[in-house]
Amino acid sequence: MFLTGRSYHQIDDKGRIRIPVKFKDSLGSTPYVTVGKNGCLNIFPKDEAERILSESYGDVSGFADDPRLDSMRKIFSLGDFIEEDKQGRIALPPYLVEKAKIVKNVVTIGMRNHVELWAEEVWEDYDKSIDLEESFKSAAKAKS
Repeated sequence: MFLTGRSYHQIDDKGRIRIPVKFKDSLGSTPYVTVGKNGCLNIFPKDEAERILSESYGDVSGFADDPRLDSMRKIFSLGDFIEEDKQGRIALPPYLVEKAKIVKNVVTIGMRNHVELWAEEVWEDYDKSIDLEESFKSAAKAKS
């Protein structure tokens, strides 16, 4: 799976969106949505979400003193598996719509193994803040 590109669309009054066709097949019928970094939402295919969450938190006990417990509680309590309705829309949980500051216009971007869902205004601000040349240099240094 290699998801790339971006799409602009809107959320309706009931918190429903249509996943762009170019991402829909890769995400499957029951994707997992949760909070992401920088104010976006992450949407993963079910199998990928289960794999990542198991690798990250599979050995965490809710009864032990583990520094990952706080992030685990946030990720799991704010995440949910979602299904399409008969019109091909998914209903985002209201608490995630609020967390991502989504009002009407939405940007969906491909991020290799998942998609990110952004409020358009938040995405535009984030996108403008990234200096592409500096970003490439930082990535090259991190790879070395």
